[in-house]
Amino acid sequence: MLENFSVKGFRNFKDWYHFNLKTQKNYEFNSDSIKNGIVNTSIIYGKNGCGKSNLGLAILDITCHVNDIPVNPILSANYFNGYLKGDGLAEFKYIFQFEESRVEYSYGKSSAADTIYETVKINGVNIVELDRRKSNDLSVSLRGTETLNKNLTDSPISAVKYIKSNSVLDLSDKTSALFKTFTDFISGMVFFRTLTQNADYHGQQRDTNKLSKEIIDSGKVNDFENFLNDAGVNCSLGTSGQGNEKRIVFKYDNYNIDFTIAASTGTMSLGIFYYWWLKLDSGNLTFAYIDEFDAYYHYTLSKLVVKKLIDVNCQTMLTTHNLSIMTNDLLRPDCYFILADKQYPFHELVDKDLRKAHNLEKIYKGLKYEA
Repeated sequence: MLENFSVKGFRNFKDWYHFNLKTQKNYEFNSDSIKNGIVNTSIIYGKNGCGKSNLGLAILDITCHVNDIPVNPILSANYFNGYLKGDGLAEFKYIFQFEESRVEYSYGKSSAADTIYETVKINGVNIVELDRRKSNDLSVSLRGTETLNKNLTDSPISAVKYIKSNSVLDLSDKTSALFKTFTDFISGMVFFRTLTQNADYHGQQRDTNKLSKEIIDSGKVNDFENFLNDAGVNCSLGTSGQGNEKRIVFKYDNYNIDFTIAASTGTMSLGIFYYWWLKLDSGNLTFAYIDEFDAYYHYTLSKLVVKKLIDVNCQTMLTTHNLSIMTNDLLRPDCYFILADKQYPFHELVDKDLRKAHNLEKIYKGLKYEA
């Protein structure tokens, strides 16, 4: 799980910006939202333009050079903080916790795809080091990499991806097994929005033209229908077409109409959420940053979606402006954060111990703090 993240030089983050998901609180309710002392389901608030979306893109930057997917051209075109000089780097630091072990990964990049330096520490010990500003020689201490060519002069590939792609690690060795756990976690990370059908996702491959087919092939059309009805969209669903042309339709007495044609903007956003939720629920994803997740939702639907996400085996971070879901009925006070000049954990802004009966929304509206 992601425990701690820091970024500098990327988009609106001129100086180091730190986001910590480790909690020291011991609330005795909604414990499912915390795992091993780390917030597993979190909701982030903040004014427009404060960096909520950019925080998610920064966290998912790790996938741009480790996963085998093309870098989104929109991200590449607007990558660095505007105050950086031409020779500046965007820099990132991650701390992951896997059971009792910690993996620290730091790197700097000259573009979305090109890493200049990288360091991997496992339980405080340097395992991987590469700094192309000094040398193209890779330093690596993992069983299974003994015969690996350590000179990367002819390759711009990141050190982590190079080891992942060209080594057969000895997984009987605890350190090598942890390195694989680390890279597997990265492979399961995703950022997405439900605001648009054809864009705004990072970290995973997706054919946006086959959203219906994914649901059909998973045998989940009836479950999707139940989800929509629970969300307040009264409908009956079926399928039409054959083979690759098969698609979901709204069923009427004597007439069917394609889901993508008849669905409202809000209903379509539910379809996109459900597409990703299938991947979350299946265990194929490890971490999901869902930006503006309820932009088109009624507040009762927002609560329904959060409840579905709490139940999946995946660490999730949501951004929203919806204060009605800032409630102890869903999560704990240490699961809500405010973004401004720094990270503000909600419970740290309150000068009293919070209990389950407290109205968090009312308390939040009365907060006074200097950003």
